[in-house]
Amino acid sequence: VFVTGATSKLGRAISLYLAERGVKVIMMTKSKERFEKIRAEASDMAAPLLHHAESMEPGATCNQWIVGRFCSPKEQSIAPSGTTFHQFVVPPLQESRSDCVYTELPAFAMPEDTRDFKTCEMTMERGCVHACHAGAIVHALEGWDYHEVGSIDHTKIDMTWEAALKHGFKLK
Repeated sequence: VFVTGATSKLGRAISLYLAERGVKVIMMTKSKERFEKIRAEASDMAAPLLHHAESMEPGATCNQWIVGRFCSPKEQSIAPSGTTFHQFVVPPLQESRSDCVYTELPAFAMPEDTRDFKTCEMTMERGCVHACHAGAIVHALEGWDYHEVGSIDHTKIDMTWEAALKHGFKLK
């Protein structure tokens, strides 16, 4: 996979999570130092699967792009035909390729029994929240005492997913 925004809070966690599961990840960042810092966090098994790219061109070899920063139509044109653009960038990408797939921003429908919760998410229907907001709510519901703001612990992604489902969140 090719990850843009790879050294951001979420991009870093996604890259480490996938590499720990045996996926080769090309992390696009102009900062070799930030890439090396993230790579040093990976296990001995995962570290060799994390690769550094300083430009968009290496994305030409990947048909799965995880997009965490704006990509212009020109940058999107580098991806091979049939590429899926998985987005966590706000605002969403301009869909400039008819031969590619663009996913929606990750979002959850709030639990059906939710009451008195007001939200205004500009990019989705009422009763839905961005995945990052759902994560914060789940964190509070679980009473976890570690701080959920800051670097995301990629080893707790599955635990957070299970807790979201337990509380009635549904992937949109």
